[in-house]
Amino acid sequence: MEELENLIEELQLEQDKIKPIEKGQGLIAYRKYLWALKFIEEKILRLQTYKQQVIQDIDKSIEVQSGNVARIKEEIRDAVTIDPIVNRTKTGGRVLSLPDIATVSLSKLRDRIEITDPDAVLKELGDEFKKVKVSLDTTKAKNHIKEVNVTPEGAIKTQDRTLSIRFKR
Repeated sequence: MEELENLIEELQLEQDKIKPIEKGQGLIAYRKYLWALKFIEEKILRLQTYKQQVIQDIDKSIEVQSGNVARIKEEIRDAVTIDPIVNRTKTGGRVLSLPDIATVSLSKLRDRIEITDPDAVLKELGDEFKKVKVSLDTTKAKNHIKEVNVTPEGAIKTQDRTLSIRFKR
């Protein structure tokens, strides 16, 4: 490492310039430049490897912390859903207010329709649900499925709630 610093200083690389190779000195004049080139390229490779390791460590930490956030939110959602201390809203949701830190809101349970196979749903529901380009009008089909409460093949009915957390400033 010290050798590289000496070479960089001798070749005047610190000033974003480079000392010209002295002519008439023979092959020895090139030796310093080649050693500097070799050391610098090796340093670049080490730095690139180090950078990748740091990025991997950061990515891993982000992944771990994101998992922690998801688990905490899931725990809050589960607890707010069943805990009698949490207030019910007029619409069927839940709300928990902690004045010093946050307000947690959980929407009412809503049906959600996911069309996994539009062709199968279209086949079962009929041409009335076709769009001009002969495809399923998913919005119309979802509304129909909710109304009749019968889930055709190619669709999945799930229920979900929206969790909202607003932190105090």
